[in-house]
Amino acid sequence: MLNNLKKYYQEPLLHFLVIGVMLYSLVDTFSEAPSRDNYAIDINSSVMVRFLQFQNKAFNSQLAQQKWQGLNETQKQSLVTDYIREEVMYREALNMGLDSDDQIIRRRLIQKIEFINTGFTSLTDGIDEKVLSRYFNENTSNYLIDGSMTFSHVFFDKNLDQNKEAAQEQAQNMLVQLNQQSVPFEQASQFGKRFFFHRNYVDRTQNFVASHFGSGFSQKVFTLKPSSTWYGPIQSKYGSHLVMVKKNQPERNPNLDEVAPQVLQDLQRVKQSELKTASLNNMINKYRINNALELNDSNMGEHHASID
Repeated sequence: MLNNLKKYYQEPLLHFLVIGVMLYSLVDTFSEAPSRDNYAIDINSSVMVRFLQFQNKAFNSQLAQQKWQGLNETQKQSLVTDYIREEVMYREALNMGLDSDDQIIRRRLIQKIEFINTGFTSLTDGIDEKVLSRYFNENTSNYLIDGSMTFSHVFFDKNLDQNKEAAQEQAQNMLVQLNQQSVPFEQASQFGKRFFFHRNYVDRTQNFVASHFGSGFSQKVFTLKPSSTWYGPIQSKYGSHLVMVKKNQPERNPNLDEVAPQVLQDLQRVKQSELKTASLNNMINKYRINNALELNDSNMGEHHASID
């Protein structure tokens, strides 16, 4: 019996198992209990201000701070509850590995980085009257004001108990009458047939007129000069028209004062795009790009890349 025990004691495998059990016991005895920090949620004003910024997708810490301070106790508690709910679900999702290989989450994280890159700088920084004026002068063609006109018309329907030729003849006869009697703009409604849309058109663009009468009529009527004379007959897709033009304003370049809000908005979008590009390039420059693709592009390879 003793001989058998001595034989077992000399087995290397037994020695390995005993040592393993001893090491496991020592680690279990002297190691600290798992940290509970991952289950601690800190709530303070800084956290809530940051939460407000992400909620509103507006990364202005000063405005967010003012909004937080302006909330009453009930509103603050409601916001804290929302934060706790989101934070718990977020951490549980991470613990379950739900963020792995998820393109939607990947896209959302990229969007957050974009928000951060552009959100902490005011888009009006560096924009004064000189900058705005220079941008406007360089892009004047983007702000052309469409031509417009004001006119009234007398309509003769080619499909109402007559044909195109009859409508044309009636319009021709009426044209003589209107001009002989010097019928004014305001009395156009007393003559002709009821039109499908409007009798008078005030400050309407060529595209708008074309949408009601057809492009042929629109092109023709926009060549007419303001006058107290009736013109026509002018054909549309509906029939014949006699037209009196009160105003014909050609396409023109505006003054900056007329389009300043739109110019400022466009310039802010340009600045935002430039800021996003610069921020992205700064991030890219922190990485070494190991490119294994055989592409004939000097910007690719084992070096830093930039985005234009």
